[in-house]
Amino acid sequence: MWMPWQQVSGWARASNERAIGNARTATTICSRTRVEREDVELFLRSRETSAAPIGRAAPRPA
Repeated sequence: MWMPWQQVSGWARASNERAIGNARTATTICSRTRVEREDVELFLRSRETSAAPIGRAAPRPA
């Protein structure tokens, strides 16, 4: 005998499982993007500090 509430319940469960899977995937992608962005920012900051001359006097005009 066909019972519609069982079919709907199965669909709802499957839909919820797909939604959870999508949310986990999106969270992972966002975390990786954030970590990559932080790595780039750290690299750029290290390049800025190493490019600046430290302890050198400015040349005197002639």
